[in-house]
Amino acid sequence: MKKATHKNRAKRNPKKQTAQTINAKKTGKKKVPINSKRPSKKRKKKQNKKKRRKMKLLFFEIGLTILVTTVVVYLLSLFTFSFAKVEGYSMNDTLEDKDVVIVNKLTDIKRFDLVYMQVPNSKDKSIRRIIGRPGENVYYKNGQLYINEEEKEERFIADYKRQFEKDGMMFTEDFTLRSLTGKPTIPKGKYLVLGDNRPYATDSRYYQLVDENEIIGTVEMRVLPLHKLQKF
Repeated sequence: MKKATHKNRAKRNPKKQTAQTINAKKTGKKKVPINSKRPSKKRKKKQNKKKRRKMKLLFFEIGLTILVTTVVVYLLSLFTFSFAKVEGYSMNDTLEDKDVVIVNKLTDIKRFDLVYMQVPNSKDKSIRRIIGRPGENVYYKNGQLYINEEEKEERFIADYKRQFEKDGMMFTEDFTLRSLTGKPTIPKGKYLVLGDNRPYATDSRYYQLVDENEIIGTVEMRVLPLHKLQKF
């Protein structure tokens, strides 16, 4: 007969067990490999320090990112765009008091654009609408706009104007460019601006023409209040 191997003898003889296994059975604990070690207190401290360093580094990177983004946005705003707040009622019903808009500083100025501008001979800034451009002859007759002897429609004030005319009032009082400036046409680099709320607006009829250097940019969008979000 073949002799039983060591492994077979171990299986047949359950009494031959290590002291560790017997002790585990007595205490009700699972067998733990001899080579396994639990982390020491020093090791735990090192791990905690590493975690704290990682968290500090993460917060530093987040803070740095926010700072850099803020600086970049600020620098871009100096040359490309800015925010402006409407003050007063000269632009009703297009824009109302306390509305906030985005101003584009790089776009070309076109007729009927809304522009954010420095008020001539004043420290104030305001939003008005471009009506007349350099080289044009502008006048109002019977409340109607004429540019270079051609009648122009102002759809942005149509409803308001119609209501005034029903009540027997003139929405835009008649005037000529010559009566404002003494010249038949708008000089180079100058613009004629009016508020949409014509009966109550302070505009070129009072402070005459606006220099192109006084125009900060064109109004692209109303962003506040949110329920009145609108692109122009």
